[in-house]
Amino acid sequence: MESKERATLLLEIGTEEMPAGFMKEILDQLQERLTETLQELRLEFGSVRTLGTPRRLIALAHEVALRQPAEQRTVRGPAKRACFDAQGNPTQALLGFARSRGVSLEQVQFVETPQGEYALVEEYDEGRPAAEVLAEALPALIRSMTFPKTLRWGARQMRFGRPIRWMVALLAQEVIPFELEGIRSDRFSRGHRFQSPEPFEVRSPESFLDQLRQAHVLADPQERAEIIQREAHRLAESIGARPMIEPDLLEENVFLVEEPHLLLGNFPESFLRLPAPVLVSAMKKHEKFFPLQNAEGQLLPGFISVYNNGAPDKVREGNEWVLVARFNDAGFFYDEDLKQPLEAFVPALGRILYQQKLGTLLDKVNRLKRLADRLARALDWDPPQLQTLLRAVELCKADLATQMVMEFPDLQGIIGREYALKAGEPVAVAEAIAEHYEPRHAGDPPPQSQIGRALAVLDRIDTLVGYVGLGYMPKGSSDPFGLRRATTALIEILAEEPDYPTLAELVQAGHDEYREQKVMLKPLPALQTDLRSLFYARLEAYLEERGVRYDLIRATLGSGWDDSVYGFVQRALLLQSLSDTPDFKAITLTATRPANILSAAEKKQIRAVASMNEVDPTLFEHEAEHQLYNALQNATAQMEVLYYRHDYQAIYEALRVIDEPVNRLFDSVMVMVDEERLRQNRLNLLACANRLYLALADFTQIVQE
Repeated sequence: MESKERATLLLEIGTEEMPAGFMKEILDQLQERLTETLQELRLEFGSVRTLGTPRRLIALAHEVALRQPAEQRTVRGPAKRACFDAQGNPTQALLGFARSRGVSLEQVQFVETPQGEYALVEEYDEGRPAAEVLAEALPALIRSMTFPKTLRWGARQMRFGRPIRWMVALLAQEVIPFELEGIRSDRFSRGHRFQSPEPFEVRSPESFLDQLRQAHVLADPQERAEIIQREAHRLAESIGARPMIEPDLLEENVFLVEEPHLLLGNFPESFLRLPAPVLVSAMKKHEKFFPLQNAEGQLLPGFISVYNNGAPDKVREGNEWVLVARFNDAGFFYDEDLKQPLEAFVPALGRILYQQKLGTLLDKVNRLKRLADRLARALDWDPPQLQTLLRAVELCKADLATQMVMEFPDLQGIIGREYALKAGEPVAVAEAIAEHYEPRHAGDPPPQSQIGRALAVLDRIDTLVGYVGLGYMPKGSSDPFGLRRATTALIEILAEEPDYPTLAELVQAGHDEYREQKVMLKPLPALQTDLRSLFYARLEAYLEERGVRYDLIRATLGSGWDDSVYGFVQRALLLQSLSDTPDFKAITLTATRPANILSAAEKKQIRAVASMNEVDPTLFEHEAEHQLYNALQNATAQMEVLYYRHDYQAIYEALRVIDEPVNRLFDSVMVMVDEERLRQNRLNLLACANRLYLALADFTQIVQE
C-alpha cells in the first residue's frame, strides 16, 4: 500500500515490432533517462524498472513523490559592473535579468562573491504537482531516445525506432496527459497482437503486469528467458538430447515474442553429411532455432524453435520446410565449392575489394605474407614453422571467395578450415585459418595454436594500421569497422606472448608494408600517436578486468610506448601485487624525486641526458654522487638483461638497491647549483636513475595515500 504522498509511475510506449537487437540497450537507456528526468524534476522516488517485448517499452518508477518539494534558491545574474552605465542607469543586462526572473529592479540584490559583486535574486519555488511536470517532461524523454536506426511514419516528423501506436502514462490512477504528434497518452494498452488484440483499460500501475499476463503478454524479459530455457531443456531431454543455447541467441528469441511457446522439429538425417558449423549456422543465424546435440556433443537431426502464436503442427511444418530449403542450398554450395581445392579460390580474392584505398583481399594477403616473414625472423622461428605460417597466410582469406561463405558470412574461417582439411592441407594450417578470426566475440578464448595466434596478430595489425592510417579512428560510440574489437583481440593475444615485438614495432612493420604497396597513409609518427591512444584505452580496460588499480595502470603505461603488451601486463600485475607493501611505498616516494626535479629543470629549458656516457665522475664534489654513480653502473647493465627476460620482480629488487643512494644524493647534494657544468652533470646522473625507474613504471602517476 502506497502512502498518499507517493505513487507508482507507469510509462508504456506501444510500437510496431521492434528489432530484437535494439531491445536490451533501449530498455537500459529508458531506465537511465527516466531516472535522470525524475532527479531533474526534483521528484523523490524509490526505484526505476524497465521491461519490454517487441511491441512495447515499459517503465515503472516506484514511490514517486506526488509533488515537488518547496525550494528556496538564489539565482545569480550579471556582474554589478555590467548592470549600470556610466550615468548609473540600469543596463539591458540588468533589465533582462530582472524580467527573466519575473521581479522588479527593487527586488534585485547585489552581493559580494569571491569573483566580485554580482546581481542576485532570491526565489521561492513552492513546487508543482508531479503529474503536471511529468506531462511536460515525458514527451521530451521519449523524443530524446536514440536507436541504431530510426523511422518516420505517415506525415509525422518525429523519428523513433519503430512507429509509435499508443502510450500509457499513469501516476497512480491519474493519466499524465501529453501528446506526441497526434498520439495522445491515455490509460488504454494492448494485449497480444493475435490472442488478445482488443485495447484494455489499465486499472493501476500495480495491476498492469498482471493485466498484460491475462492478455497473453509476459512483459518481463527475464521471465521469458527462464521459460525458454526451461522448456528447451525439457523438450530436448524428452528425446535424450541437449539444446545448444547461447546467450545471444537466447536474448534474440526473448525479444522476438511476447508469450513464448516452444516446439521440437526435425530434419532429414542425410543432411548430417554437411559440416556441423554449416547446419548450426543455418539454424541459429537464419532461423533463430536452437540446435540439438547428444551427450558426446554430436549434432542431431532436430531443433527447438520459439514461436509467438499459431497451431504447433502448422508452425513445425513451416519451420521444417524453411530449414530443409536452407540446408538444400548449403548442400549445393558445399558440393560446388569442393570441386576444386581451397587454394584455387585465392586468385578470386583479387576481384574482391577489401577497402577502396587499401586494395583487394589479395593485396591484403600479400601484405600479410611479408609481415609473416618479418615476424617469423623476429621470433627466430625455424624454416618449417615459417613455411606453415606462410601457407596459412596464403589460404586464410580464400574461403571468402567460396559460395558457402557468400551465403553464410559468419562461417568465414570455419568453412576455410573444413575445405583445407578436405584438400589435404596440414592440420596446423587448417586450424590457423579458423583461429585467425578468434576471439570472434567478447568472452571467447584467443587462438590456441602458435600459427593461429601469429596470423591473428598480423591480420589485425594490418587492419588497424590501414584504417587508422586513413583517418578512421573510432569516435564515441561510433566504430563501424570494429577497430576497438580488433584492438581488444590483439591485446588479449599479445598479453600471453613474451617474445613478440613491441606495439610500436608491429605498427611500423604494418606501415612499411602499406608504403611498399604505394598506399598513402598518414605519416608514421601521427599513426603511432593515434594507435597508441587506441591501444592504451584497450589496455586500461583489460588491466581493470584483471583487477589492477587505475593509478597503477597509468604508471605502467606512462613508462613508455616501447614495450610489448606482455611487458605492460606483467609490470602492471607486479605493481598491483606490491602496492600495499611498505617497500613499494618507499620506492615510490624515492622514484618521484628525480622525476620531479628533471621535470622542473625542463620547464626552465634545461634538458638532462639519460646516458651514463654523459656523466663525468671528475666533476663529482660529494661522496653521495660517487655512490649513486657506482650503483647505477651496476644496475644499468644488470637491468638490460632482466628487461629482455621480462624479469620484473628482479628489476624491482635492483631498484631497491639504488633507492638509498638516490635519497642520499638528494639529502646531501644541491642539484640546481649556479655552475652550469655541475648542474648538468648532476641532472644527467639523476636522469640515468629515472630511466631505470621508468623500466618498471612512471612512479609519479601513483597516488600516495
